Amino acid sequence: MKWENTSLKFKLILYIIMGTMIVLATSTAMTISTVTGQEEELAYKQSIEMARNYANEFNGDMETNRAIAETMALSIGSYDSMSREEANDMLYKMLTEHPHLLGTYLAYEPDAFDGKDELYVNSPGHDSTGRFIPYWNKITGPIKLDPLLNYETLDYYQLPKTTKKEVLTEPYYYEGTFIVSHVSPIIKDGEFIGIVGVDVSLNYLDEVISEVKPFETGYAFMTGNTGILVSHPTNKEWIGERTLYDFENEDFSKVADEIGEGKSGQIETIDPITGEMIVMFYEPIRTGNFSFILVIPKDEMLAGVNTLSNELLKISLASIIFMACISYLIAFSFTRPIKEIVSDFKSISKDAVRGKLDSRAETNVETDFKEIPMGLNEILDAVITPIRDTIRLTNALARGELDERSHLNVQGEFRHLANTLDNFAKLLDLIIKDSNQVLTAIQKNDFSRKVRVYGEGDFLILTEGIEKTRATLSGMIDEREKIEEIRKKEIHHRIKNNLQVISSLLDLESDKFESEEVIEAFRESQNRVISMALVHEELYRSQDMESIDFSDYLMKLVNELSYSYAINKESIKIKIDVDPTFLDMDTAIPLGMIVNELVSNSFKHAFKEREEGEIYVDLSFEDKKLTLTVGDNGIGFPENINFRETDSLGLQLVTTLTSQIDSVIELDRSKGTKFRITLE
Repeated sequence: MKWENTSLKFKLILYIIMGTMIVLATSTAMTISTVTGQEEELAYKQSIEMARNYANEFNGDMETNRAIAETMALSIGSYDSMSREEANDMLYKMLTEHPHLLGTYLAYEPDAFDGKDELYVNSPGHDSTGRFIPYWNKITGPIKLDPLLNYETLDYYQLPKTTKKEVLTEPYYYEGTFIVSHVSPIIKDGEFIGIVGVDVSLNYLDEVISEVKPFETGYAFMTGNTGILVSHPTNKEWIGERTLYDFENEDFSKVADEIGEGKSGQIETIDPITGEMIVMFYEPIRTGNFSFILVIPKDEMLAGVNTLSNELLKISLASIIFMACISYLIAFSFTRPIKEIVSDFKSISKDAVRGKLDSRAETNVETDFKEIPMGLNEILDAVITPIRDTIRLTNALARGELDERSHLNVQGEFRHLANTLDNFAKLLDLIIKDSNQVLTAIQKNDFSRKVRVYGEGDFLILTEGIEKTRATLSGMIDEREKIEEIRKKEIHHRIKNNLQVISSLLDLESDKFESEEVIEAFRESQNRVISMALVHEELYRSQDMESIDFSDYLMKLVNELSYSYAINKESIKIKIDVDPTFLDMDTAIPLGMIVNELVSNSFKHAFKEREEGEIYVDLSFEDKKLTLTVGDNGIGFPENINFRETDSLGLQLVTTLTSQIDSVIELDRSKGTKFRITLE
């Protein structure tokens, strides 16, 4: 069964129950976490406080023993005339007044007490050296007096002698008894003279500590500064023999390290005896460098926490069952009116599918649900207007009325719909206008106008098709222009070749005559042909096939004429001064023939009576006008001849060609002959 087909009643019940479960589970978890955290913290604090109290209690005992030794050291050190009997009486009295002590003792340096050690050799409380070393003790039961043993090697004597400070020894065995000694040095005039101390049996501490029973199965024990066991409730054989390091447990080793540093703390680990998870609390006993260790099974310590958590879980389960019943009643009260509204909605939706948008929902429903049918009716009213306006606008676009726009004052998706139609109309109008401009330009053989508005979808296909067509036609035109350029080059090349053939024919034909006038006529004709051939050669070599470098052309033409008339360049100098100038063929050919005629006349007539001379050709721009000057410093142009009205074919050509290119020609006879042609 799909979730969307599940009844609203079932969903409401499920949502309420799930919501309740989540809330209760979260709150219960938070409560349990908070309460159990507090309880757990309290259990830890109680255990720490218990360990600290025991540590303080044993610290008090150690402090008392230290004070006894210190008091005796001060008392003995203050009497200069105390006898050995009086000292023994004081030691005996201290031992009897403090039954927890195992022994009291003195030990003096040789002859340091009264200088009479030799009188007491091997007497009670003395050894073979006679040193005063009485040891009152209860090691074997009744109080007895023995001389101290091993004082030359054991710490109880050597440490205070070396440091001149009070010493609490590490636990050690003395005559088979595991003890600890509180020793104070006797200092006189700044010099060490002996010690006074008390011994405490660690059996006493073990008995007391073994009685400590935290919770049900917890226990306590004590270690020395090096981690050696001073007491243990069950394994007595470990006392004085094993250290925390011997358990080969990383946690125990860490505890031993911190005990050695005089730190307190706790750690969770596995008990090597029971195999249970335990919490080990350790507190230092400041007087004596001992540490009191409290071992509590974690389950016992947190038993109250677990009980409280179970009770809270039961309460949460009961709350969930109760909320399930409440959710059923709530769901029923909601679903009944909703079913009625849904039925009404179905009727309206069927009418809307058939295009009947005038149907409206029944608003006579319960107050809490009245806004639903009223809202639906408002939606239907709001939808009809945009739909009708959309129909109007699309019909206008279909008729080609692209300037038509939506005039609705609406918001949201309806505004988006209106804007979409307006944007569509604008885009369509832009595409049509842009494409029309491209097509109009193509009709005028202007293929440079590209499509600028492409659009999307089918519009993109249309505009890309127009652009591809324009590009294809542009390519075809470019190709045709290239072909036309090649054709023009070929024509100019052939014309040049034909003119050169004509020039050669004229040259050959002139060889058949002996008359100078005939030969000259042939030569003039040949030169005229050469001047035209040079123009076509320059056009053939030019880049655009439309214009030639006229300055370069003039140099070649004058050189050809010089060769034609076999002029001695050393006697008749030719000076050419031309500005770089490019002319089209219609101007270049007539102007070239004019230069040909004028320079030829200079070669023929200017230097008949002279062996030397100069012919010059200048081409320059003056006042934005092209000026051509051809002249010589020869005998000059005859005064009686009008060059505009003469029988000379050459001058007739000059006059005619000057008019053809709309230029003005002037003659200057002042210094030889100089013709100036100005192109307007």
